[in-house]
Amino acid sequence: MNALVKVDRGSCTGLVEEGDVREFEEKWFGEKSDNKLFLNIIEISYLLLTGRIIVETDGKIISTLEDFMKSSLECFKEYSWSNLVVYKDLRDRGRKVRVLGRNMFMMKDKHGDIRLVLVLEEKSPLGVRDIIEFAEKSMRNSIAPIVAVVSLQGEITYYELARIEPS
Repeated sequence: MNALVKVDRGSCTGLVEEGDVREFEEKWFGEKSDNKLFLNIIEISYLLLTGRIIVETDGKIISTLEDFMKSSLECFKEYSWSNLVVYKDLRDRGRKVRVLGRNMFMMKDKHGDIRLVLVLEEKSPLGVRDIIEFAEKSMRNSIAPIVAVVSLQGEITYYELARIEPS
């Protein structure tokens, strides 16, 4: 593919214009507005990592994730490395993934079922109440909740959450 993505470091978003918009949109990348597609920093990172795009920022062309991170370090403060690890793993498994916010993705599995994925790092300070809120919110919307826990070594364990009713 090797499309050109123009990155605005102020908003930390990438812009895809013209012919590549439809192809990216069909694969669940970015959010479309008019005939433009806006990419999140995680999506930009993944597409750079897999060699599908080159980035233009501040008049410079960048083709590697390492160079992009060096030039746009402030854009990565909101997201942890575990977000990219989980995003890449899901995409590499053939899932369609949409970034919903910090540590949260919507995923469409191979059967077409929609799931909500919460990304946690091992030893993260998230409480049980937060996980219960996430699960209940997902279930209220008829979406299966999944928690992806990333170990300090970068290994991912997925947990599907379900409500257990006493009999």
